[in-house]
Amino acid sequence: MTLYQQQYSSAAITPLEKAASLGHATAAYQVGEILRRRHTYITEEAEAFYRQAAEGGEVYAMLRLAKQSKLCGTLRQCDYDRERWLDLALETALPQAKTGDTSAMMAVGAAYAAAGKPEKDFEWVERAAKAGDAFAQYWMAIMLGELGRGFYWTDKGRREDVLAWLRASAENGFPKAIWKLSVELKEDGRFQEANKWVDFMGKTDYFNALYNYGLILLDGPGGMFRYPEARPVEGLAMLIALHRQKGSSEVKLAIDDYKETLDNEIISEAEALSESLLVDTPILFYLPKFGI
Repeated sequence: MTLYQQQYSSAAITPLEKAASLGHATAAYQVGEILRRRHTYITEEAEAFYRQAAEGGEVYAMLRLAKQSKLCGTLRQCDYDRERWLDLALETALPQAKTGDTSAMMAVGAAYAAAGKPEKDFEWVERAAKAGDAFAQYWMAIMLGELGRGFYWTDKGRREDVLAWLRASAENGFPKAIWKLSVELKEDGRFQEANKWVDFMGKTDYFNALYNYGLILLDGPGGMFRYPEARPVEGLAMLIALHRQKGSSEVKLAIDDYKETLDNEIISEAEALSESLLVDTPILFYLPKFGI
């Protein structure tokens, strides 16, 4: 699963297939996801893994089999009973959700979304968020801000709630919320608050947060975040360490660009410091369990 979250699906699929062969439902679901993404539709092989996962109680596999799509099944063989799988997903998740299981609450929300009932989806995500689930809190902010869900008399009221949910998620340590909250505060011109969360970005294992943390430290007061002081050694060191771990061409291009503006002493210090950063830290992308 760590390899999958690192976007190394080709390496992840072999151990996941082994776990699936031993009866692990979530592993079977993830294999189905990798195969579906690889082919851009549900092949017969992917469907077999989804069925195994669904029969093992994995709600999101049931929802894949229930999802309406033109791209399902080899040669469009979409003859499985979608309504049955959708009903089973709700029957499986609802009892767990009612006991306070926030992961089950999110699954219930996804099931209602698949059923074309966005109000019920929103209701269950909100329940999970209020129960303290960090991802649900982040998703509430996305639903309110980017998807325009919920009713508000004013844009200001909506904006306040978006930031409140992002803050709750960030305070719970969810890296994607930490990064997004800092960006949203910066967009509102609240630079001091934004930079408080920038400092937390460098302590995460989230690629986007770490990459932008390095850029923000390098740019200092002249950058978009107006970070109080430029810290080029630390900023460049983070980018070098991130490139060492991920080999990203985007990160390498940024490193090369900044090296052209920095003196050799700073570059040497950054290279030395980078050796102690992100050591044995898997860099993750926090891919959603039920994504596109």
